[in-house]
This record gives sequence, C-alpha cells and structure tokens, in this order.
Amino acid sequence: MAPLPRLIRALAVCLTALPAVALLLSAPAGARAQMPADGIAAIVNDEVIPFSEVRKRVEDTERVLRDTYNGQELIDRIKEARLNTLRALIERELIIQDFKKQGYFIPESITEDRLRETIQNQYEGDRTAFIRTIQANGLSLDQYKKELRERTIVDAMRMKNVSNNVIISPFKIEQYYQDNIRQFSEDPQAQVSIILIKKALFPETAKGPDGKEVSYDPSEKVAQELLFKLDTGADFAEIARSYSDGPKRSDGGSLGWVKKDDLRPELAKVAFTLQPGQTSRVIATDEGYYILHVDDVKRSRVVPIAEVRAKIEQTLIQDDRQRLQQQWLDGLRAKAFIKTEF
Repeated sequence: MAPLPRLIRALAVCLTALPAVALLLSAPAGARAQMPADGIAAIVNDEVIPFSEVRKRVEDTERVLRDTYNGQELIDRIKEARLNTLRALIERELIIQDFKKQGYFIPESITEDRLRETIQNQYEGDRTAFIRTIQANGLSLDQYKKELRERTIVDAMRMKNVSNNVIISPFKIEQYYQDNIRQFSEDPQAQVSIILIKKALFPETAKGPDGKEVSYDPSEKVAQELLFKLDTGADFAEIARSYSDGPKRSDGGSLGWVKKDDLRPELAKVAFTLQPGQTSRVIATDEGYYILHVDDVKRSRVVPIAEVRAKIEQTLIQDDRQRLQQQWLDGLRAKAFIKTEF
C-alpha cells in the first residue's frame, strides 16, 4: 500500500476527535411504520448501508422535528431528513472506498493519539469516564475508534481533492459586488431612546373650558409634564429611568441603533424625521404615550467595495470549494454502483 501523502498525514494529526456521544439509539416508535427495524437502505458497490445506520444518524434531528411539526408536514420533513442523511452516508462510503482504492493508509498511532487527546481534553484524562459515556450510548471502544478513523479519512480525502489554494481574481470580486449591489445597501438608522407612559386603566374626568365634564387619560397628562421637563433641560436618560414603562428603562430608554422596521410604524415615522439631539412631542398609540429622543443618525448608503472586498472574496472562495467538492463527489458517483431502497 502507498504511504499516506504528507498533506493527508498533516491533516490527520490535527483533526479534532469525534464527540464521544454518538447517535446509536433506536428510532422513535412513531418512525417505525415508515422505516423498517433494519434492512438495506443502500448498496454502494459491494458495501451495504443498513437502515439502522440511517436511524442512528438522524435520530436527534427527528426528535426536534417531532417537537416542532405535525401531520403531513412532519412526515415530509422527516422523509427529507432521512434522505439527506442517506446521501451523506453514501458520499462517506464512496470517499472511504476511494481512499482504499488509492492505496492510502492512516497509521493506527494517529487514531490512538486522537483518542488520547479526546480523553484528556473532554474527560480530564479519565479513561473510565470516557468508556462509561460511550457505552451508555451504545458504542464500544472499537466502534468509537472506527468512527474516528473514518472521519479522519473523509476529511483528509476532502483536503486532498478540494484545493485550499483557490484564487479569486479582482474582476470576479467586482463583478459579484455589482451583481449583488442591493446586498451592500444599508438602510438608514437612528440611535433612539424612548420613554413610554402606558395608558391608565381607568379614565378620569375634569371640567372643560365650557364647564362640562370631560373624560381624559391621566397618563397623557403625565407624558406632557415629562415633555415639559425635557424641553426645559431635564436629562432624557434620567427621566426614562425614573418614569418610563418601556423597554431598556435601566439603560435610560436607549434602544441603540435601529432601522425603520424595528419600530412601530407611528414611531418610525417620527424618529426618522428628527435630527441628532432632537426630542419628539408626545406620540399617542394604542399602548400609551411615547416620547422619542434621537442621539445620532446614519443615512442610507451603498457600502464601498473596499469595505466588503475581503468578505466577498471569502464567499467566492467558499463557493468555489463547494463546486470543486461537488465535482469530485459526482465523479466518484459516476464510477460507482449505487442502489437505494427508499
């Protein structure tokens, strides 16, 4: 057999070990009618992927789905999760088979080193606690080491076949920027603080100018009195901490930087007409009475390419690596005999 290439060996040495807790529990009772207790889920060349392997990989996902969905949507999402898991297992098997076909090997010492690191880092060197944990989840030590070794193989083969030295030209970055210019457009923002005085549970009455009794909300009177204090020099944050019924009271009512969509429409309409340092009048809503203060504003703008060039480059690099990986996996599929049973 050919020795492991240096690149693969380097990766294998630095790989993080598999989590000790593997998914080897049986499927939930509700799933058994849809997935056999065991049998053949897929055949990849001369290797069989059993249904039990799919179950153990998808169990946690199914548990979340069952807590979130029901009816036909639950059935569809579980089916999708199982199919995605099966595809991943098929790809894993293809990669491992290609590794063997190429004549590569990973020394057992690498797996043992990773195992020791796992026990040291996750179990403070307590091998007994590690063994007890994996056994509680249905894994033997040999099974755990096999999982660890196969993950090392898969990651090493990905590194070998998907170049890490993808180069993105300046033209491609600029083209992406132009094609996605709306992605780099920033909406206007305002640094807003609020005071909210909630409506009173019961209205009060007073005599109007014509001497007749009129109903009014005493909370509105409180809001107007607070506005007078603000207009005559009171500190907005102190007033908010003392009187506000709104959010961020302990922070002086500061909401930080917000966009229009972050505020109620009636508040956004006012907030984005104020200049830095300005305070609104009392704004009546169905909840109560608001007073807004704007500390600063950011106008809408298109972010210059210089500020996002590095981010775009990383996006394009990731896209290229994904494309190269898919080409590699498609090549392995094209040369293989694959039969799925569901």
